Amino acid sequence: MKRGYLYAVVLAAGVFLVGCGAAEVPESAEAADMTEAIEVPAIESVEAYGIVEATDEQGISVDFDARINKIYVKAGERISSGDKLVDFDISVLEDEIASQEMEIEETEFEIRNGDYSVERLELDVENSSAELEDLKKRLARNEELFSVGAISQETYDTLTEEVGQKKREHAKLVLNLKSTRAQVEGEQNALRNKLERLNDELQRLNEKYSKANFVNGNQIVSKIDKGVVSEVSAKEGDYVDREISVMTIVDLDSRIVRADIAEEFISRIYEGQKAEVTSQAVPDKVYSGHVVRIWGTSVKKGGETIVPIEITLDDMDDELFLNFNVDVKILLEDK
Repeated sequence: MKRGYLYAVVLAAGVFLVGCGAAEVPESAEAADMTEAIEVPAIESVEAYGIVEATDEQGISVDFDARINKIYVKAGERISSGDKLVDFDISVLEDEIASQEMEIEETEFEIRNGDYSVERLELDVENSSAELEDLKKRLARNEELFSVGAISQETYDTLTEEVGQKKREHAKLVLNLKSTRAQVEGEQNALRNKLERLNDELQRLNEKYSKANFVNGNQIVSKIDKGVVSEVSAKEGDYVDREISVMTIVDLDSRIVRADIAEEFISRIYEGQKAEVTSQAVPDKVYSGHVVRIWGTSVKKGGETIVPIEITLDDMDDELFLNFNVDVKILLEDK
């Protein structure tokens, strides 16, 4: 690694001035040489080697089991927004979603039907209560008739027993309704909890599909305006999931220059400082930029202690490839 150097050039110019006058100068006066030193401000810089890197890269993968049908790009290929990247067979996910939707429908049906048994019992209790009231009224009338001897003891006893029997039947219906209502409520709560879990799972599956940002059903396309495929780590026919990245693409608009500054010069470097970058691959161009980041720690590299810095370029173009080695000059006079 080339060590940074500090260059300082100081220029001085002296001007010898001689004055002559028309008047006569006394013999005691001596002509004096006047020398004035004019200093030119120092032009200083720190030079270092750097490399072109990118700060934004994207791994292409899906958060579920899928099979790769087709890969449209190769490693090193430049891409633009909308370019096809990969086509998946997502039938496993589609089957899971369909199965979940079917189970949700069945659970909703069970919840609706669970209410009918309680409604029927409530109607039975209501009818039983009306019948019991009618019998009680008849019994009251028969008590009057029995008291005046208009009906026999047997007739009165028969009606009394009928009323008692109806009371017992009504009480059983009321208890049955109470028990059934509690049972149904418990079943309904269990079904509602199940429905909530099913809906949560369906939402999770749909979010997985949505996060894949598919177009045309099962394709992933580039969302980066100017990028390059840095790696293709799978092949057509492979089964992948969230743990397996199909490829990695780099956003070329996120390119920066990372340079290593020798420790003795780092105190002269600050964020916002102007920089110039040149590359042997682009010999006729000087890229201007500025320092945007200085590491908060030093590192050992090639037997030297250096501090990495990052520089953004104001006029980045397609000629400056990723991983190019470049020469960096930090202009210190702008501090």
